[in-house]
Amino acid sequence: MKTDVYFFATPINENASNFKGHDSLIFGYIQDTFIENQLGFELVKVDLGTDQHQTSQDIHASLDKASLVILDLSSHDPNIYYELGYAKALKKNIIQLQNKNFDSLPFDLGHVTVSYDTTTNEGIDQFKKDVLKAVKSPETFDTPLSFYAEHDVEISGRIDDQGIVEP
Repeated sequence: MKTDVYFFATPINENASNFKGHDSLIFGYIQDTFIENQLGFELVKVDLGTDQHQTSQDIHASLDKASLVILDLSSHDPNIYYELGYAKALKKNIIQLQNKNFDSLPFDLGHVTVSYDTTTNEGIDQFKKDVLKAVKSPETFDTPLSFYAEHDVEISGRIDDQGIVEP
């Protein structure tokens, strides 16, 4: 039996003291939620290594095989937004997380986000419930990238003469 792969990404090694250990904490809450509810999956998180090229390859490979992508956008880290864009281009099911105590997300992302506050036990319990609900009905996004990825681009000698080839 094949196990679904869920990819998790959150800012790691952030300089701000309020993010130290944040990735492991949130990852643990998500793992606990899935174990408590007996969901069969492999939760994957790529850690930073010394070889940036290998880390990048690991991220791409993990996103490629993931059936669900869970991203914490709380810190507005550009790497997380890159992974979000890559997952959207691949038309992956996505769950976006946002810490309630941090700056709000851009308007086009905030409406499809699980907000959380893990400073209290009640907040942690609510986070686990919200993540479980989101896993059962994740968002699929259509984007300009996913549209272009499905169609061939017509190549000509002039840049202003290139366009989408109609199916």
